[in-house]
Amino acid sequence: MNFVALDFETANSSRGSVCSIGMVEYEQGSIKREYYKLVKPQKNYFSPINIRVHGITKGDVEDAEEFDVLWEREIRSWLEGKFVVAHNAQFDMGVLRAVLDQYNLSYPMLAYNCTVNISKKTWQLPRYKLNIVSNHLGFTFSHHHALEDAKASAHILMSAKEELGATDAKDLVDKTGTTNGMMFDGGYEPARINKKKRAKKAHPSSYVAATNQFDSSHPFYNAAVVFTGKLKEMKRDEASQKVVDLGGELHTTIESNTSFVVVGEQTFEGYKNGKKTSKLERAETLLSQGYPIEIISESDFHQYLKRSSNK
Repeated sequence: MNFVALDFETANSSRGSVCSIGMVEYEQGSIKREYYKLVKPQKNYFSPINIRVHGITKGDVEDAEEFDVLWEREIRSWLEGKFVVAHNAQFDMGVLRAVLDQYNLSYPMLAYNCTVNISKKTWQLPRYKLNIVSNHLGFTFSHHHALEDAKASAHILMSAKEELGATDAKDLVDKTGTTNGMMFDGGYEPARINKKKRAKKAHPSSYVAATNQFDSSHPFYNAAVVFTGKLKEMKRDEASQKVVDLGGELHTTIESNTSFVVVGEQTFEGYKNGKKTSKLERAETLLSQGYPIEIISESDFHQYLKRSSNK
């Protein structure tokens, strides 16, 4: 999946008062490059409220360049023609429009979406602030640092892709029932959320075992199982039902009590070559802390299933 995650911090209540920008670009699902710069606002006034949020002061940006210089030299090429995401994109894209208007610069051509909207269509959480969604996903970052926030937004997008089994950005947008916003020379269209549609994904609690007679010696019995990546041999619903029928429990996120992480074949091949999804990164972190989590391929999963049918 190819995209750029973007975040701005502002010096005061004016949306054009950009004081820092962070971006991270993904190419084919992996981080390609990162960008962070302090920016000197045109009117270099910092509100105490904003300083308390991000910690950037007037003195910090005294020697920084203004946005128009950075835009022409660096930033525009990052965004032009790209798919862009931000957490609360209404704010960040509003900041981009305001600062471009301030310097009489033309808008770039780009499509964008909001990871708040995507989160709402992927997980059921009490709130959808960046730190809350990130905490749910086990992602740690320094909140209100523009690059760190951009990384968190990117992580949310990639996690939603995994959670919903989306193949690319377009498929993820379709599965979440969201609509991309657009920016173009002379105008824009806002990103939207279809409140009547939630992503078609069965909740773990909706799977009920076909029997209450389980083989207590089977590896999946009383085991917490998490799937990641697209399965090749069977649909995830079918695989999930088989786990439940063997006395296992389905989990959507990897925690310290996770027993197995079942990885789709294509994702597993990438994993062997060092390409890790967010769930696999989380599993490795817990493994390094001593938690007994098994990461198994789809073919290994089928071998476990055969053990139950060959009794």
